[in-house]
Amino acid sequence: MPPSALPPASPDVRPPPAAGAPKQSAVGPGDVARWLFWVQARRVLPVQRPDVVRSVLPLWRLQHLAAGAGRELMADEYRRSFGEVGANAVRDAYRVAFRAHYEELLLGKLTLDNWRSYLRFEHQPHLDAALARKKGAIILFPHAGNFMMMIAAVSLAGYPYTQYAARGLAPADVAAEHPELFGHNWFRAETRRVREESEDRLPARFLTMETPLRQLFRRLADNEIVGIAFDGRIGNKFMKVPYLGREALINPGPYRMAIATGAAIVPTMVECPAEGPDICHFGEPIDPSGHTPESLGQAYVTVVERWLRAHPEQYGTWLLHCRLRNAVDDHPLFVDYAPDDRWRRHDRAPSGGATK
Repeated sequence: MPPSALPPASPDVRPPPAAGAPKQSAVGPGDVARWLFWVQARRVLPVQRPDVVRSVLPLWRLQHLAAGAGRELMADEYRRSFGEVGANAVRDAYRVAFRAHYEELLLGKLTLDNWRSYLRFEHQPHLDAALARKKGAIILFPHAGNFMMMIAAVSLAGYPYTQYAARGLAPADVAAEHPELFGHNWFRAETRRVREESEDRLPARFLTMETPLRQLFRRLADNEIVGIAFDGRIGNKFMKVPYLGREALINPGPYRMAIATGAAIVPTMVECPAEGPDICHFGEPIDPSGHTPESLGQAYVTVVERWLRAHPEQYGTWLLHCRLRNAVDDHPLFVDYAPDDRWRRHDRAPSGGATK
């Protein structure tokens, strides 16, 4: 069931915080609903019965109805990024979001024998061609469609895969400043723990900002795959690029890493169709030779933009997510909704290559 449709939990399930733990935020209905969805619903999904799993997908309509003001914010983001995309764009985005979240409950249950029931590859030879260069490959993807299923499938298909991602709860100072978004309480902590525990059952490895970057360089040197979300908000260095007709701040790290190692970038996009399994599209590898971080970033963005304009419904959730968090730090995804001018500290093109 979607988090907005789940009933409240009994009040006695929350234990007292541990001694020395960060200050606990108040528990809201959303915290309990997300715990019920991500923790409790995960236990009952029959991964061996894709027909049964998919029979629940029409419940996305409840989440759409309960979205309230979020629907109009998403519609505004669509207008800013895509112009007119049709009356059903927002509805379709909620369908995609529900399916992606719902199928993520399967991650800890996916195996070599059953993952193909939930995702298929398009143009897999593009990924193989990148690895044939013996310099590793960087799967660079937008937060579109069911990218978590892509991570699962690529690793279960036998590719050595390392995902660079934010994990855990927000740092204590960020949580204290924005308790409504990132505050710590037992429900949020338990939800995060169970989600990451399920991810860790996959063959994929997950590295965070706390891990030295040389670990990623080693993976590429061993001709493995490193996965990075190009529009993610982690990091402390960003560059301004034209994106979807707007000015966006993106991390130059993946492009610097590709230039330093010679690893090809494989643009990867995941589609949640109305019927059938998800579809992972691998684009043609982009050779970093002769590029600067700026030019390589623009070459990649050009490919992704073309795909997103053909599949805008796959991106609505991330557009809304970033819009709702535009005031949290100094690098919102798009500068046109920045609440102040702190983003201008990133308004310089990076120079040089990556540093090991």
